[in-house]
Amino acid sequence: MAEKMRRSRREFLIDVGMVATGVAASATLAGCSHGDDCNCGNGENPPTGGADSNCPPAQSNTGGTPTTGGATGTGAGPGSGGTGGTSIPEQTGGSPLGGAGGTSGSEPTGGTSTGGTESGSTGGTSTGGAETGGTGGTATGGAGTGGEANCPECPPPTECATPATLPTEWAREVDVVVLGTGFAGLAAAIAAAAAGAQVLVLEKMSEAEEGGNSIISGNMWWTPTSVEGGVTYITALCMGLTDDQYIQTLAQEMYGLNDWLATLGVTPSPFGIFEPEYPELPGSASVRTWANTGGGGLWQPLRNAVSSRDVDIMYETPAVNLIQDPTTREIKGVVARNDGQDINIKCRRALILACGGFEFDHALQAQYLPAWPVFCQGTPGNTGDGLRMAQKAGAALWHMNNALAHVGCFVSDPADPNSIPISLSLPNGCILVDKSGSRFMNEKREERHGFGHKEHLFFFDGLKQSFSRIPCFGVFDDTTRRAGRLAGGLSGWFGRHGTYTWSADNSAEVASGWIRQGQTLDALAAAIGVDPAALNATVAGYNEFCAAGQDQDFARPASTLQAVATAPYYAIPIYPLMYNTQGGPRRNERCQVIDPSGEPIPRLYSAGELGSGWGWMYNGGGNASEAVVTGRLAGANAAEEGPWA
Repeated sequence: MAEKMRRSRREFLIDVGMVATGVAASATLAGCSHGDDCNCGNGENPPTGGADSNCPPAQSNTGGTPTTGGATGTGAGPGSGGTGGTSIPEQTGGSPLGGAGGTSGSEPTGGTSTGGTESGSTGGTSTGGAETGGTGGTATGGAGTGGEANCPECPPPTECATPATLPTEWAREVDVVVLGTGFAGLAAAIAAAAAGAQVLVLEKMSEAEEGGNSIISGNMWWTPTSVEGGVTYITALCMGLTDDQYIQTLAQEMYGLNDWLATLGVTPSPFGIFEPEYPELPGSASVRTWANTGGGGLWQPLRNAVSSRDVDIMYETPAVNLIQDPTTREIKGVVARNDGQDINIKCRRALILACGGFEFDHALQAQYLPAWPVFCQGTPGNTGDGLRMAQKAGAALWHMNNALAHVGCFVSDPADPNSIPISLSLPNGCILVDKSGSRFMNEKREERHGFGHKEHLFFFDGLKQSFSRIPCFGVFDDTTRRAGRLAGGLSGWFGRHGTYTWSADNSAEVASGWIRQGQTLDALAAAIGVDPAALNATVAGYNEFCAAGQDQDFARPASTLQAVATAPYYAIPIYPLMYNTQGGPRRNERCQVIDPSGEPIPRLYSAGELGSGWGWMYNGGGNASEAVVTGRLAGANAAEEGPWA
């Protein structure tokens, strides 16, 4: 039986999907300058390279006659093949990486390739896809530096053992690096430190803005009365989108959560809200919600616990890239940006991603959410940093389409993802109309952390090529305008860090143009760009329902039916408002980030909303519970890793 051929470093990287676009540790694929294989006839492999050569060609050679890289190179996997070999820049939002002129997809054929722009060489082995796409055939040596005439001396195997891509200098060296200071990051730091690890926390925001979404959340959580009940309920909530073993572990750890919190000075007391949020589902009777009556909500005791331990926090230091060994795939450090400089931080044991979702990146929203744009009341630091780093390391993704969004908010500049959302409270004398001027839902419909509303808002009209309800418009008359403000102060993160007082009779917002005005419905329709006849018909029909005391279109409660009848008329554009995204890198029950084949990426963990296990429906308090639980698991398991050096 023939001996199995040892794969080159490049072939290994192709197999695991680590194209050279953006992976910090694989910008150079080998530790020597003599090609990808580095076997050089040392007994493990036949020699490779130019025609009749005894050594692989040097990388990035130039000169000589261009060579043909092989007619039928096979692409390495989904999105990495194509024709040519032209380098594709880093993509935002998950677009496939296809070769120039080629068709990306599952196992594409590389086609005839000349050289290979990024990693090919004249007279060497060509690669036919996007940087590391298809594997070309053996090239014919040319007259330049890559052929037989200039074949360099083959190095011994030891010269290629350590890739040159790992930094030679480190600004900091610790056992465990944690990204983020929300519930998940703090719990991870506490658990890792308790296990004896030296821990460093990196926080993107300033010290005054730390805490992520956690610090501005309701700071309540839920636990099941039994593990079995918790498993049943969580399974129903997730609709088959979350792994059984993950759910089992989550329920088990949530069941004992209050005991652990008590050791940190938290006093769990029954809260009663969202108990449960989905009573129709099996297992819902097991839900108990809690709040801390000991002071400081849930976040502050966790933060105090970190302060009492030997844990360093570096503020205004966002992680920008993971440092990954291109041979073993281990995460060995992180590139962070501090005071305008990129620094290398070594994590001897592991790194934990606990840096939130992608709410404030509209490009990522457009790739993954069912509709966009959706605005957020959480921290503007959540721009998908952890998601991108995990993708570059080869992570699988899950739950990317899940955002907890509802009606609704006003934003002054909908083109800016960082626009401050002002949460609206619609009075009885207000109806919602779409871009055609028609009602589309019961404006008083119950909302369960997004569901109840978002299935009506996230509607794409293919015939009009538009999300016809983003924005929708709240239409009301002068009686309602004078009756009271449509909004209070700012909410969420923006309410913690800023102020705005909405005028008592909405007149300031009318004067500023935030609220559109028309002396007639025709004039109002023109102001918001809808069909006048449709808007007139909608308002007339709704007023008839008010007179009759019955909404025959959407069964809105009779007690809320108030006519829109007193000129002038008004409309305010309303956008979906979300709490957070749930999607991100897929993790297993140990909170290890896994690749598309289910294998853990060595020394990489995640916790909290970044890759949350809540696959579809959500019970209030679940993110806080999961964040603390997964932070604890990730921290403890990361600390158990053996140091790599």
